[in-house]
Amino acid sequence: MTRKEARKAVWEFIVKNSDTPTAWRAELVRQFTEDLFAKGCPRLAFWTWKMTHPALIRKGAAHQTIGDILADYIMNVREVPERKEEFPVSGPERNHREALKRRALESRLLTERPDEGDPIEIGIYEDTFITDRPVEAALFDESVAMTGDELIGRLTRIKRHPEAFIRTYADGSAWNRENTVKRRTPENVRLAINTLNYRRVRTCVFCGNAFYSHSKQPGRVKMCEIMVHPQYKEKYFCQVERNRAQTKFNKQSKTA
Repeated sequence: MTRKEARKAVWEFIVKNSDTPTAWRAELVRQFTEDLFAKGCPRLAFWTWKMTHPALIRKGAAHQTIGDILADYIMNVREVPERKEEFPVSGPERNHREALKRRALESRLLTERPDEGDPIEIGIYEDTFITDRPVEAALFDESVAMTGDELIGRLTRIKRHPEAFIRTYADGSAWNRENTVKRRTPENVRLAINTLNYRRVRTCVFCGNAFYSHSKQPGRVKMCEIMVHPQYKEKYFCQVERNRAQTKFNKQSKTA
């Protein structure tokens, strides 16, 4: 049995037996899986072959293993009654909604900025953190306003005394040594410090914080290039939020 045939069989089984009482489902799935094995479906396929969950076909959810889908079918979780339980069990639709919420609110810590042509990753870059603040504070505390002069002052101190910065950020790991494109060696970190250009220090017109622009035309950059927006991969957070605020203001102006 091919992967395509197994997916089709699972899909048809769940659709055909969608109204089956919960008490009968375990036995029904046992008979179904034995039939699949008899037709040549490997047992390992239940935890390696993936497909769209029938309950989430129109919601763009990530694929799940055949075993997980059949387990959801056996449990037959009803979300409304489960809300009253002391330890409620989540069904596939609720799990998908929770995953979307986490994706919108959580950010990954990124250690390397992308080179030109590289795909943009969602997250906040390590080099945006103020060095005397913990990561948790940088992520969850109120934003710390830093003027352009303050940022230039920090960069000046780093250029005058680069050794401590180099020891902190020069990564001597095996991955770094083997990567021919991005090598955070002491020499490369020192070169990056020596080539710092104060003209690239800009002040975000939305949040008011100073930042170091990595754009080829830093003079045209008006908003932070610090955090990629979690919902819009090609745009930065301040850019998206400023556009939203501008749209809301324009609508209010028209109705006034």
